[in-house]
Amino acid sequence: MMDVRGDGDGAIAFSAYELGERALAWIVENRELSSALVESVRRADGIDVLAPCEPTGLAWRNDTALLTLSDGRTLSARLLVGADGVRSWVRREAGIAREPRPYGQTAVVANFTIEQAHRGRAFQWFRDGEGVLAWLPLPGRRISIVWSAPDALAGELVALDATALAARVAAAGGKALGDLALITPPASFPLSFLKLPSVVSHRLALVGDAAHGVHPLAGQGVNLGFGDAATLAAVLGAGRPTGDSGAALLLERYARKRAGPVLAMQVVTDSLARLFEPPALKVLRNGGMRALAALGPVRRLLAQPALR
Repeated sequence: MMDVRGDGDGAIAFSAYELGERALAWIVENRELSSALVESVRRADGIDVLAPCEPTGLAWRNDTALLTLSDGRTLSARLLVGADGVRSWVRREAGIAREPRPYGQTAVVANFTIEQAHRGRAFQWFRDGEGVLAWLPLPGRRISIVWSAPDALAGELVALDATALAARVAAAGGKALGDLALITPPASFPLSFLKLPSVVSHRLALVGDAAHGVHPLAGQGVNLGFGDAATLAAVLGAGRPTGDSGAALLLERYARKRAGPVLAMQVVTDSLARLFEPPALKVLRNGGMRALAALGPVRRLLAQPALR
């Protein structure tokens, strides 16, 4: 279950039961996910891990990409995959020039224990002048929060001591789960929108935040990255008879397959982030939420991206 509440009297509830699903989504802590992925790489055959090591240079030949490392080694490959984040070094070195557009918001992330059981329910509040606050259920009596706050407010939040931050977050959520207690130090990162003219180039494919940036209010950023990786792997697997994993035909196929899902999520998240900024639209947006809440088919359609 997920309760979404506007900055007025608007509210929408999404139910897994209504959709015939076990859950709307599964929340996995980043450290657990990272640990599982690292272990998977270690156990896989045919993968060499070169770490720690920094890239220092990138060059291109007709049939290869050449990556120079800080220890002096040079690696050559038919395909280079850039998965190095929104400020991608690989993207810059490849000459794909597009700077992320800042939202003027910073995401503050932390985990808390809760006084009352969440029963698998997630909460999201569009705060009047204070961005978007999400409470995401974790195992036991714990939640993870993401507060996409205006930069100045985010600075205030991360400067609070543990008790004050817990009280501030609990109050912002109307104490929906009672008192909170901080169990991880708050982390923060700036939010930005990124749309590239292309996510592929000669012998190069970009994935994840290196390929696109979305607002986290829908919680779909990492899922888009997983979709990129899965699609690229499928395209390359189907194209093995060509004998060239970096062939332009395959890379363009990957780009086409990902263009629609990424654009759809960018349009939805960017539009919502902008809709909840102007005070003059407060009545309109909350009225829209009430109307959507009354339309079951539309509500189910809006929930579909979280199930993919």
